[in-house]
Amino acid sequence: MLDAQPAVALLFDDAELGGHLRQVLQERGAQIVHEGSVASFDAALQRQLDPDVLVVNLDEEDDAVFDRLVEMIGSERPRLVFNDARASRALSGWDRARWARHLAVKVLASGDVDPPRPADALAVETAPASAPVAAPAPEPAGHAAAMPEPEPAVQDAPEPATEPPLHAGEHEAQHRAASDDLEAELAALLAAGEPLPDEHAAPSAPRQELPLHDGDFGGALRLDDEPPAAPAPATKPPAAPDSWALVDDAPVPAHAAPADAADFGIEKLSAADFLAPDVEPAVPEFQPTMSLELVSIEEAVAPQAWEPNEMLLDDLGSVPSRVVLLGAAVDGLDAVCAFLAALPATARYTILLTQHFGEQPAAAVLQRLSAHSRLPVRLAAHGSRARSGEVLLVPDDGQVQLRRDGSVELRSHDDAQEPSIDASFTMAANVFGRDALGIVFAGRSTDAVAGAQAIHDRGGQVWVEASSGEHFADMVSGIHAERLVSYSGTLHELAAHLIEVYP
Repeated sequence: MLDAQPAVALLFDDAELGGHLRQVLQERGAQIVHEGSVASFDAALQRQLDPDVLVVNLDEEDDAVFDRLVEMIGSERPRLVFNDARASRALSGWDRARWARHLAVKVLASGDVDPPRPADALAVETAPASAPVAAPAPEPAGHAAAMPEPEPAVQDAPEPATEPPLHAGEHEAQHRAASDDLEAELAALLAAGEPLPDEHAAPSAPRQELPLHDGDFGGALRLDDEPPAAPAPATKPPAAPDSWALVDDAPVPAHAAPADAADFGIEKLSAADFLAPDVEPAVPEFQPTMSLELVSIEEAVAPQAWEPNEMLLDDLGSVPSRVVLLGAAVDGLDAVCAFLAALPATARYTILLTQHFGEQPAAAVLQRLSAHSRLPVRLAAHGSRARSGEVLLVPDDGQVQLRRDGSVELRSHDDAQEPSIDASFTMAANVFGRDALGIVFAGRSTDAVAGAQAIHDRGGQVWVEASSGEHFADMVSGIHAERLVSYSGTLHELAAHLIEVYP
């Protein structure tokens, strides 16, 4: 049933938000049958998975993808749930987790949207409700003897206990009781014959009014009738010392000796020395490739004849933006050759192949791959640089660490007879993240499952060869069992899909 355990397919390229959504759906009992990108989902994969709900991370410019999904489905099942990729990309932390729960509520049509509070979150403290304090009764004027004596202060009085908030009925009862007390006090005052205080009665003592000022601020303002004292005569301010003068009165000699520039610490430099970089002197055989020449402004802005100037940045222009990782066992060498033969010579991605050699020498494997591949194939060497549009073969005596700038570092493995697919996939996933694509060919081995898990956890994709039953496929079966597969197909389908996704 869809309400009990719906089968959900997540088409997300946002690894963090997809992880939040996967965790929430699994907590609610949903079954995640597929995770991958929108481009990798087609009608054949839909029929194979048969999901109940399809969650799509849709961007504004993905109108073609939206039309393709609508044409592909064409019915009420699976149910489509779209996520606004632009809005969710701007969120982080608690807001991002709450957004994922919003999506989970739309997918499952049940549950709450607030994620659980962190374990180290501070508790929200509320101020205790204070009991209402009755206002004191008005005291009649002129009857100080009738006032009750004040009670002695109690030292170290205990703090009043916090009372729960009053309901509407309790508040009305307290208000009625206070009114009854005031009526009883008023009746007692009337019975005693004491006059009530008059708000408009004149004060007992006359209030002293301040005289208006006549506007003369020369003398001090006085509160009595005495005439103001005469102002004191103005005194002359003290004169400033002669040393504070701004003009030097000392006579200037008629022929003063000119001051030397060295006396003021002035150092003269030429324009070339001032603009020269502060570096160590070059070795004698060093030939500079650039020179500095100072010209007039007229000559600098004057039009000049155009001369062709070509600059080739071979090392930086071919830095790999993404890496395709191939993993194959000993019996998967033929599949790798067929896959490379289907790729065009204009491919611009870097391919790192980790092949189990068995009894074959690395040179024989390299020669066989070069005979079938249109792309150049070479053995990875320490200190070399990987380029776009070539195939690097991991040697049998080491492990290759490929970096973002294309540099290749060769590491020795731990007395292994052949390179490890898990190690190659994991190191590349740590560096390239979502730009890493792993393709695993069927073969007799359990290697590559842990490496595929590392690529999947860091946002990359894992493709596998579809097993036809002709040979044992433990590597592919293990990756399928861990639900790490983003795409599965034959060798030609894998090559065609790679050309389509990464042209």
